Amino acid sequence: MRFSWLMPYLDLSMKNFLLCLFRYIFTLGYRISSPSKTNNQQSPEPQSLKSPHNSFFIVAHPDDIELFMGREARHQILEQPENKKIFIVLSAGDANRKNRKKIFREITWWKAREQAHTLAISYWNKNRNLAHESEITVNHRKMTKITLGASIILYNFRLTDADKTTSLNDLIHQNSQEIYDLAHHQAYRKQDIQTSLLELIEYENIGAQSAAFYIMDESYDRNPGDHKDHKATSEIFKEIYTQISVQDKSLHGYLTYFIQEKVINLEGEDKHVSFETWRIIADELERNGYKRNDDPHHMQWVGKEYKSYEIKTLD
Repeated sequence: MRFSWLMPYLDLSMKNFLLCLFRYIFTLGYRISSPSKTNNQQSPEPQSLKSPHNSFFIVAHPDDIELFMGREARHQILEQPENKKIFIVLSAGDANRKNRKKIFREITWWKAREQAHTLAISYWNKNRNLAHESEITVNHRKMTKITLGASIILYNFRLTDADKTTSLNDLIHQNSQEIYDLAHHQAYRKQDIQTSLLELIEYENIGAQSAAFYIMDESYDRNPGDHKDHKATSEIFKEIYTQISVQDKSLHGYLTYFIQEKVINLEGEDKHVSFETWRIIADELERNGYKRNDDPHHMQWVGKEYKSYEIKTLD
């Protein structure tokens, strides 16, 4: 054959191409961002349910739900597919490292944390749905919304966390008047956060007969030694709880850092899933080139879940 002398080189080139392709797939893997179709057209967002009962998990950081109320959230995902589960995270979890991005890394550390959060919830859902990410407008501000099928919705405010100048805790104590999100650099006063939360909650509660809200215990008496932004997030929410229009509602508080001295109380599959969830989170951080967080500091809370209160009304 005239070009037979080229075949060994073509074979080598093909092998190199396949190797590069494999590495690309392995390192980038499942994309959290909206799956793209041909001609750069995005797949349509799944139609949200109009469910009779909604559950809202409202926390400060991308992994707070997984660490402190993951069993509750996972069982609702598996056992109540007809009800909506809405996960709202106020901060980006940047821990004053909002601009940290290692060389050759595609995304920042806080974005990797957010992706790990989505992967964990997808794992609880047995990875049955692709994550669809979109940008919406809430209270005249842009915000990220992620859906997993019709009944699982994630909202990420991406506000600065433990920043040197502004944090959620600073807003509560009026040390700062405004806080900014990392994606669009939009200013939020405390009232702006509360208005945005109410707008989201009221929108998701259209047609609902009841709603349950899951937060971190804001009391330092019951939950000593807690992260200041955990406490601030719950205080910000509790101030608007009575304004939520759905008539049948309940509020559930969970212990957080305080449980480090408590025994592992999850058993069987719940215990296994708790540890597996944290491995998935650590793997995603590592995949994006950042330090794993399955270290002794975080592992002291894995495998545990302690509810501290459950109330129907607030004085």
